[in-house]
Amino acid sequence: MSEYGSELPLAVIGVISKVNFVVLAFVIGIAQGTQPIISFNYGAKNYPRVREAYMKAAAGIVGASVFFFFCFQLFPRQIVGIFGEGSETYFTFASQYMRIFMLMMFISGIQPLTSNFFVATGKAKQGIFLALTRQGLFLLPLLIILPLWFGIEGAIFAGPIADSLAVIVSLSFISRELKAMKSFRSGEKPGEA
Repeated sequence: MSEYGSELPLAVIGVISKVNFVVLAFVIGIAQGTQPIISFNYGAKNYPRVREAYMKAAAGIVGASVFFFFCFQLFPRQIVGIFGEGSETYFTFASQYMRIFMLMMFISGIQPLTSNFFVATGKAKQGIFLALTRQGLFLLPLLIILPLWFGIEGAIFAGPIADSLAVIVSLSFISRELKAMKSFRSGEKPGEA
């Protein structure tokens, strides 16, 4: 029911989703590569090393994500063009969609890293909850609700809003955990202080 019809937005969403999955593969690769380091050091009660591993992984993820963010903001037409040709309307909508949908790309990698962190430290419930926050808890409901009020723009803004909310929840979980870990003495189990 938008000015773009139904086929054009669906095609663009497919393209942007594929691009997002490529970036997500980098983020998940770093997060999963850090998982055994975090797990081993957490088991060895070497909490400073656990914190260091998480912080270095977060810096790497944010660094890579900032690079991708600038690519998506500066070259959306060229990136979409990799997937084929289309009309000027197609490229206009695709550029707008990519710029907005990927707006929080530079920090969205914190959520999968934090989810992996909790799995690595034996806190699977928190890890699973965090893994579900962006897609299940925030994005899907926003994709249903926002278009009712804002049309196609509501669907476009659902991504960055879901990313922001997932990062806020992740940061609240990890900040408490890292703060508690900072107070543990080396060799002491959490809760023994």
